[in-house]
Amino acid sequence: MAKRTVKQRIRAFLRSPKRLLIASVLLVLAGTLLFANKGLWRHAQLMHEIDGQQRKQQQLDKDEQVLTKQVGQLKNEDPATLERIAREKYGMKRQGETIYRDSE
Repeated sequence: MAKRTVKQRIRAFLRSPKRLLIASVLLVLAGTLLFANKGLWRHAQLMHEIDGQQRKQQQLDKDEQVLTKQVGQLKNEDPATLERIAREKYGMKRQGETIYRDSE
């Protein structure tokens, strides 16, 4: 029996209406599964988006912890924190202290 080429096999496949119908239904189903609104492609996009949002949430949680700690220090009136803020924001100094400003 001689080997048939791919072209001949495709022609023989397309001549059978039953096989053609099955192939077309499978092709439509595969396309729907991949590219429909709830398909695999959309699923992959949403999973990627969820990962990004989770990373963003983790960063926000870290920022919240830092800010909560700062608020706690201010509520307790920690003298070192109050002094640091007064020096940084308001340019205050201790008695006898000289402040040098860098003009950039």
